[in-house]
Amino acid sequence: MQKEKLSANWLAYVEVQGPYGENYDPALSTLFGWAAQQGLQGGRCIFVYLDDVEKTPPQECRTRVGITVPESTQVEGPIALTHLPGGDYATLRKQVTDKTQYGRYWQQLHQEIAEETKMQFDDERPCFELYHSVDEANDICDTSFCIPVK
Repeated sequence: MQKEKLSANWLAYVEVQGPYGENYDPALSTLFGWAAQQGLQGGRCIFVYLDDVEKTPPQECRTRVGITVPESTQVEGPIALTHLPGGDYATLRKQVTDKTQYGRYWQQLHQEIAEETKMQFDDERPCFELYHSVDEANDICDTSFCIPVK
């Protein structure tokens, strides 16, 4: 784990409701199809998690499957635009080779923050995964797990 100051971003996104980790492929297909039409496929892929799994039933959890875009981007239909605030984040960067690892890495990062006396969770900003690269052929995702801290 490390503490980083991350910059704010604008995200074009498709929102998915349901258990975290499920039904993302249709959203990704819609989002990347739209981005290609707009010439915006160079953005960074970010999954924003809006709900606390400890307090929200799985079927009500919301994920914003997004890519970074310029602030002036025009969106329509299932694509929405939101601002992802910057600031201090505790991050954990991992090579994910199996979908079951996501939960384990989120737990690891939460535990490391809880054990760090100089860091507190910031509930005003959402947690997210930042995808540095995705190797679809080998199912490997270079992912940073990001939790806002103060």
